[in-house]
Amino acid sequence: MTDVETKSYDLAFDANDVGSDSVVECWISQGPRAGDPAFDPQPGDDVTAGDDEGAPLPGRVIRREANRVWVQLDLNRAARAVG
Repeated sequence: MTDVETKSYDLAFDANDVGSDSVVECWISQGPRAGDPAFDPQPGDDVTAGDDEGAPLPGRVIRREANRVWVQLDLNRAARAVG
């Protein structure tokens, strides 16, 4: 990446808030793509989510309400990518 400010994921989440179903709530306005007018995640879209501590995780948008997006993280796909 050439831009130091650019993150390698679409949405940020708090690792302490991951549900037992691997769903996280994210705020578009607080994520690394907040200033990207073309970023418009909708249910069914594949996205990546990160918490600045580990590798970005793949996931799928399952719900959206204005600025809030719920993403179900795909931990199986993330494990396959690492291993």
